[in-house]
Amino acid sequence: MIGLADLARPDTTTWEEAYAAFRDPGPQPYNIAADCLRAPGDRTALIVYAGAETPVRLSYAELDAAADRFAGLLAERGIGVGHRIAVKLPQSAEMAIAILGTLKVGAIVVTVSNVLGDDAVEHRLHDSRASLLVCAADERETATAARTGTPVVSVTDKDWLDGRVAPASLPATTSEDPALLLYTSGTTGKSKGVLHAHRVLLGHHGVDLAWDHVRPGDVAHSPVDWSWAGGLLLGLLVPLAHGMTVVAYRDTRFDPERTVAIMRETGVSVGLFPPTALRALQRSGALTKQTMADLRLRSLITGAEAVEPELAAWARNDLGLSINNAFGQTEANALIGHAHVLGDLDPGCLGRPYPGHEVAILDPEQRPVPAGTLGEIAVRADDAVCMLGYWNAPEATAAKFRNGWLVTGDFGRFDASGNLHFHGRADDLIKSGGYRIGPGEIEATLYAHPAVADCAVVGVPDPVRGQEIVAYVVLAPGHGADPELTIDLQARVRRQVGAHAYPRRVEYVAALTKTSTGKVDRRALRVRAGVPAPRPEGTSA
Repeated sequence: MIGLADLARPDTTTWEEAYAAFRDPGPQPYNIAADCLRAPGDRTALIVYAGAETPVRLSYAELDAAADRFAGLLAERGIGVGHRIAVKLPQSAEMAIAILGTLKVGAIVVTVSNVLGDDAVEHRLHDSRASLLVCAADERETATAARTGTPVVSVTDKDWLDGRVAPASLPATTSEDPALLLYTSGTTGKSKGVLHAHRVLLGHHGVDLAWDHVRPGDVAHSPVDWSWAGGLLLGLLVPLAHGMTVVAYRDTRFDPERTVAIMRETGVSVGLFPPTALRALQRSGALTKQTMADLRLRSLITGAEAVEPELAAWARNDLGLSINNAFGQTEANALIGHAHVLGDLDPGCLGRPYPGHEVAILDPEQRPVPAGTLGEIAVRADDAVCMLGYWNAPEATAAKFRNGWLVTGDFGRFDASGNLHFHGRADDLIKSGGYRIGPGEIEATLYAHPAVADCAVVGVPDPVRGQEIVAYVVLAPGHGADPELTIDLQARVRRQVGAHAYPRRVEYVAALTKTSTGKVDRRALRVRAGVPAPRPEGTSA
């Protein structure tokens, strides 16, 4: 079996070398759990923080044995290849054990975030036809599971794995067999299940470059919920497949001071931090040139949204730290990004396609367009990181796969150097005065103003321009809303982006509505601005 770590080429120092060195393993016998548990047994696999308690440490041998016991629990219940096991837990040893044990028996992991409401949990259990729900089994979870007829396994039972033994033989899986069923955030209508094969982990070979090459002794951490694609893959599975130690700590609210203290205690060297967490670290003063002296932190990956150049400059100049953006989505993750070790790129761009990923900008007829032309970002449909399809949704799958491409629904353009610039979601693209305007560049400009703590830009219908640009701004502490600030923000955008792109309306809000994955919910902002809410999927006029 060729594993994820086998695809790394630590001697590459340029993008050209990385492209030339990559070798696609192709279809093969492969299992994510087997790849994640190949490290020496005495190496620490997990360090888990829960509240103020002493952290729990599990070696790779202990994690493997516990996953075997969970596989035995599943086998006792007649669960095996193709069954769906829902896992609703926070970052924890129990969550890692349930995921890896499920994969060992050839079953499919369905991740369910603890931030979801009862209806969203019920939808995932019903839609996936889950054979089990692994959770803390509180009153609400038990009631929700009962409504869908889903049996519950409680991890709060101290002996939930005691006495179990692994099946006599585990089924052989291939890289093409289903492994993960991850649901989209579902800001309108019902969220869709995204089915991935075991090969999806191999498709994340670019993460080695985004971490500026994995090094012996690396320790990884991410505050991102393991229930979402980015957190599960980049926060847990990819580090384990590289033999790293994974530090698990996620509170209900991101705590910069506690996070830095834990990174110091455990020697975290690499991680995945969304831009919102990076901004919190910057503004809290928890991460500075002085505190960096006591840390091993050397490289961070970010994603979910564009990183403004000022944030990248803070990390580079004040911390001596590279922040590499990694772009993707639940259906096709970690396709494009930065890699400081291969040479710095324009911090305002998404980056370049990582080796092994054929990415193009397409016109409405799914034809690749030349550099400099705006179009939809797409990746070849047979890419290892691409989903197998939407769960029980053939029409949605057909709409996502077109003419041999998986279309992302994101708009962008390549420049002459091969860098990809993001212009927003297809449904977020603003068409004003004959221009097609992406919100990302406007938002990055607004973020650079010291009075702006958070912001989002949307387009709303306008009888003259087609759409009017509206900016929603959350003010930084110590700043107040006034006409002079509005004029200053508008002028900044006119000067740095263009007169066609400045927000004609600036509204100051206490907070921005976010999706369950932490992204700005632009649909909610458009509704706030007076745009009618879209009908849920499956309804008619």
